[in-house]
Amino acid sequence: MALVLEILLGLAILASFFIAYMSARTWPIVQVVLVAFLFLGTVAFFYLSARTLKTHDAWRKVVNNAKAEVERLQRDTKLLVEGAEPNAEGLVDPKGIRQLQQDMQKLTIDRGGVLYGVPVDSVTDGVVQLTLPSTVHGLEPGMVVFAFSEVPRQEGGHYLGEFKVTQVGDDTTKVQIAPNLPLTAEQAARLAAATGPLTLYMTMPIDDTAVFSSLDDATRGALLPAASSDEFAKPERTLHDYEQYFHEHFVQVSLLNDAINKLNSNIARMTAATTEAEKEGAFRQGEKVKLAADLAQFDKEKQAIAAYQESLAQVQRDVVEKMKASFVANRQMAAQITASQLRAAQEIDQRSNSAAAQP
Repeated sequence: MALVLEILLGLAILASFFIAYMSARTWPIVQVVLVAFLFLGTVAFFYLSARTLKTHDAWRKVVNNAKAEVERLQRDTKLLVEGAEPNAEGLVDPKGIRQLQQDMQKLTIDRGGVLYGVPVDSVTDGVVQLTLPSTVHGLEPGMVVFAFSEVPRQEGGHYLGEFKVTQVGDDTTKVQIAPNLPLTAEQAARLAAATGPLTLYMTMPIDDTAVFSSLDDATRGALLPAASSDEFAKPERTLHDYEQYFHEHFVQVSLLNDAINKLNSNIARMTAATTEAEKEGAFRQGEKVKLAADLAQFDKEKQAIAAYQESLAQVQRDVVEKMKASFVANRQMAAQITASQLRAAQEIDQRSNSAAAQP
C-alpha cells in the first residue's frame, strides 16, 4: 500500500511540473513558481501526514498489543498468585502461590523439624554418635527423634527406629542418641551396620494418600515393597499412624516375648517334671514288679484260704447237721421225760388217794 501511494505521489509531482510548464505561457513566472512550490509543499505535507498517520497506527497497535499483553500478564500473575476461582465444590484448581505457600506451611508444620545428611561417627551397644553439619539444629537432651537411613531401599536403607537425645556436646555439633524403645535383634543388627548419612525427623512423618497415589506404577514400585504397592496406589485408602503402629508393635513384641519366656519356663518345668515322672515311673515299674510277685503270692494264699474256708464251711455244715440231730433227739427225750413225769405224777396221785381211803 505504501509503494502505491509513493507511485501516485510521484505521478502527481510529474503532473505538477507539466502543469507549471504549460501555465508558464500565460502566468507570470513568479506565480508559476509559487504555485509549483505550493503544490510540492502540499504533496510533502500530505506524504508526511500519511506517514504520521501510519506511524500513529503502528504505535497504536503496539500500544494495544502491549496493553493486551500487560492485561494477559496481569491475569496470569493473578492466577499464579491467587489461583483460579473456586469450583462448585469449593476447590481451587489450579492453586496459586498463596495456596501453595499455605500448603507448604501446613506440610512443614505437619512434618516438623528435620535434619538431612547427618553422618554417623560410631554405634556402640545401640548408642549412636553423630556429628551434625551445623550448630543450628534445635536438638536438646531428652528430645525424641526418628532416624531414617538415606541409603536407597534397594540398597538396604530402612527406618532405624525411635531415639532419644542423650547428650549434646559443648560445640553442639556432637550429638549422642540412644533407642527410646528397646530394639529387636534384627533392628540392633541393622543399626550397627548403619554408616549414614541419616535423616532425623523430630516428628514421625504423617501418612498422605496423595504422595504415592500420584506416582506411576514403576516409581511407586521402586519406593515400596511389592506387597504394599497396590494398597498405596489407592487415593481413598485408610491413613496409617506409623508412630502408633511402632509403639503398638513394641507392646505386642513385649507381650510376645513375655509369652515366649513364660512358655519356655513352662517347657523347662514340664521337661523337669517329665524327667521326674520318668524316674517315678521307673520306680513305680519296679514296685509293680514287686507287687506282681506279692499278688501271685497273695493269689496262692487266697486259694489256700479259700480251700481252708471251704473245709471250715463243710465242718460247719456237719456240726449244724449234728446239732440238728442232737436237738431232735433232745426234744424227743424231753417229751419222753415229760410223759414219764406225767405218768409218775398220776401214779403218785392214785397211790395217795388209795392210802387216804383206807381207814
